[in-house]
Amino acid sequence: MTKLTWHNDGGDDEVARNLRAMYAAPVGEQYWNDLEARILARIAEVDLGWWAELDRWARPALLAAAVLVLAAGVAMFRARQVETRTAYENILTPSPVPVETVIRPTLEGDREASLRDVVGHKDRSNGRP
Repeated sequence: MTKLTWHNDGGDDEVARNLRAMYAAPVGEQYWNDLEARILARIAEVDLGWWAELDRWARPALLAAAVLVLAAGVAMFRARQVETRTAYENILTPSPVPVETVIRPTLEGDREASLRDVVGHKDRSNGRP
């Protein structure tokens, strides 16, 4: 396989030397001591606890909770109003059919008349024959 090169003027060596010089690690103990001090100061000021994340969400969470409590209160109040209105309407609206005929049919015929007499007789004598 052939190695493809575009420029063969030897300029790559010079560029590589300049880049190495530019990106070479600093010489001297003072630079490394300052770097260490900056890193440790940054670590000390940053709180790495899990509660630090929750702290940022505290206000939005409290606001959302307040909105939910208000919405639940309004919903309960509206439900109570509807329930009360329905109860008043049921009480004040006349029934289309008399209640007694809906609950107990009228007794007619000889057999039912006899039964009515027997039951009525028991009621008058307080349950004694």
